[in-house]
Amino acid sequence: MSVGYIIKNKKRGFTLIEMMVSVTIFSIVTLIVSGAFIVLADIYRQIQSNRAVIDNLNLAMDTMTLQMREGKNYNISQGQISFDEYIVENNEYVPSGRYLTYRLKEDGSGILEQCVDESLDDDSCNDLTSSEIKVERLYFEEQRTDIPKQILVVLDGVASNKKGLESRFLLQSTLSQRNP
Repeated sequence: MSVGYIIKNKKRGFTLIEMMVSVTIFSIVTLIVSGAFIVLADIYRQIQSNRAVIDNLNLAMDTMTLQMREGKNYNISQGQISFDEYIVENNEYVPSGRYLTYRLKEDGSGILEQCVDESLDDDSCNDLTSSEIKVERLYFEEQRTDIPKQILVVLDGVASNKKGLESRFLLQSTLSQRNP
């Protein structure tokens, strides 16, 4: 009886070698999984940074097209558009007294800027895009000259974030004048 009892006890546990092999396999799997999580977290940070840059570009395009829709007396010439700004007061479109121009900065940085009034000096211009966005082509085309006017707006360039991730963009919008 004592021999059978000893054999039963040997079958119940794991040997030291079996434990070392299982711990080693578990450690390798844990390292692989944690490495994958670290890589995914870094990719996520890069994508979030790039998304912030693209959001800045979309905001600039939305601002520009909204004001152009409500403007009058468009003047399109060589990558820039100028017009009289109109605003809504008492349910009517009235002139705001500002003359707006959208163009690329003259220093070659590719930054989209909004200039107020006809002077077009640096004091009257505000940057609409950040330095991470380089607009290579800004194009305006009047597609319909009757009322309401239709204007094609094209922004083409490269957006890069602080980590060096670059994305090409091509934004196109066709807008029509709201107030004839």
